[in-house]
Amino acid sequence: MQQLLLFRCVREPAVSIVATVLAAVVGLAFAQQFPSPYQRGPYNTTYVHFASLLTVGLEENLDIWLPNEPGTYQVFYFLDGFGGVIPGVAYNQVMDHIASHGVAVVVPWELASPLNPEDKVPIFVSVMDWAEGHLESKLHHKGVNEDVHLDLDNLAVGGHSAGAHVLVEYLKAGCGKFKAQVLMSPVDGVDAVGLIPIFCITPGQTLNYAIPTLHLAAGLDNVGGFTDYSCAPDFLSNKRFYDAQDPESPRWSINATAFGHGDLLDPYFQGSLEMLEFCAYNHDATEEDFEAYRRFVAGQIVSFFKALYGGSDECVAHLAYLEDPALMLVEATEVHANPAAACPAPSCTWWPAPETTIAP
Repeated sequence: MQQLLLFRCVREPAVSIVATVLAAVVGLAFAQQFPSPYQRGPYNTTYVHFASLLTVGLEENLDIWLPNEPGTYQVFYFLDGFGGVIPGVAYNQVMDHIASHGVAVVVPWELASPLNPEDKVPIFVSVMDWAEGHLESKLHHKGVNEDVHLDLDNLAVGGHSAGAHVLVEYLKAGCGKFKAQVLMSPVDGVDAVGLIPIFCITPGQTLNYAIPTLHLAAGLDNVGGFTDYSCAPDFLSNKRFYDAQDPESPRWSINATAFGHGDLLDPYFQGSLEMLEFCAYNHDATEEDFEAYRRFVAGQIVSFFKALYGGSDECVAHLAYLEDPALMLVEATEVHANPAAACPAPSCTWWPAPETTIAP
């Protein structure tokens, strides 16, 4: 009996290791069959701006990147830094890259947006309601190909910094039509040190929804700028969000160790943060390094969407880009949990839970 137990203890880890190695080899083989997510995709893209002041019924400005070729495209709503205050064009290179792989990216923003992330949720809802009834026809009126259509029934949502707080607050109230989320250096709370007790997450508790999740962190998120306050302190960011995800949901967490909180922004905006030293940034990076980092961020999001919405071979290929640091464009670490050990399905499950706004 003891020999049997010993054999089992030795055999099971060995089987697990072999399975992991085989999965990596298969993923690498498939990855070589598909275009790299870090290179520009096959679609010609266009950029469209809608100003809220000039558009009846639209509460926020919209910056949109989308393919301009016939087809029906998945829609990715993105809530940017400071909870949707930064103009969407600050993320132009990242969003245009994603669009070139067959995704319509919609970024709502408003300079006069409320400070409290919870107050931004109804505005976000209003924008999506407007989009349901008007966005596609308005895009065609702006010159987008008449045969371009939007799949507004299977949405993905992402947020950078405090924008992630807004999307989590939205999903806590219900999934809506969202089937996937992307958390980019997410930050909880209203201020950088957590003085105002308004939070979307309580450490030690999981959120009341389950959804496929991509979490992208920057290694310098928690390093202070000129004020010595970091833009994404550890106790309010990254691991706080990843640990709050439902343990049965598929999730990937990737940390680009050499870069800072705002290094994914377009050169003008990233350079402005660098000049002010508002957030820590990669002092050693060249313009080419920052450009590669933007393609890395966009490429990880592309791979996440391909794993969710592509065929089985495409899924396996792109899971490799999410799970194998050797394939990643910049130096990075990763952890992931895929309980089903299969290609993730776009989905969202929600259940009622007491509202949590004050961390213990």
